Amino acid sequence: MTLGCLAPYRRLGIGTKMLNHVLNICEKDGTFDNIYLHVQISNESAIDFYRKFGFEIIETKNYYCKRIEPADAHVLQKNLRVPSGRNADVQKTDNRTNYK
Repeated sequence: MTLGCLAPYRRLGIGTKMLNHVLNICEKDGTFDNIYLHVQISNESAIDFYRKFGFEIIETKNYYCKRIEPADAHVLQKNLRVPSGRNADVQKTDNRTNYK
C-alpha cells in the first residue's frame, strides 16, 4: 500500500485523517501487533509526521527505492499492543512516557 498526499493538499489534516483511518481499522481488527512502513531517508517531513503517531525507525534498507534518489529508505514500526509484564503500566506515546 502507498499512502501519500499531494503537495498542495499537505498541512490540511488529510494525511492525519488517512493514517488515523488505517490505525482505527487495525485497532478494531485486533489481530495486528505492529505496523511497518518505509520512508525515503531524505523525506524528513514524512519521518516527523509518522513519529508523531508513535512510529520509530528500526532499520535502514539500502537501495530500497527503484526510481528515486536517494534510494535508501528507513523502516519505521509502530507497536499496536500494550506491553505486558513488569512495565505494563508504562506506555510510550509520542516520545513521552505516560503512566496509567
